[in-house]
Amino acid sequence: MFEAVEKWRLAAAEWLDLQEAADILRETKNDVFAEISSRQPGSSIAAKQEAARMSPDWVEHRNKMIDAEAKARRAKMRLKYADMMFEAKRSENANARAELSKSR
Repeated sequence: MFEAVEKWRLAAAEWLDLQEAADILRETKNDVFAEISSRQPGSSIAAKQEAARMSPDWVEHRNKMIDAEAKARRAKMRLKYADMMFEAKRSENANARAELSKSR
């Protein structure tokens, strides 16, 4: 039973770390975009923003954000699986105890 709890703990820690990384990237996207936009050539804000959207820096940040969110979703599924396995083990143990008490 303790093995199942430890697997759940590790899965939860992994998901929390990956979700935090994804959240940070998502929360900073406007700041990153503004910084990239400010470096772009152009006389209008619209021209700077258009250039920023095509810049390698923005594409890289956007791809990192998408990748981090995908990793966090996969980690959440591993956490759900660990949770399901823990609950299955707990049910199995409860059933075994019930069988033991019937046979007495």
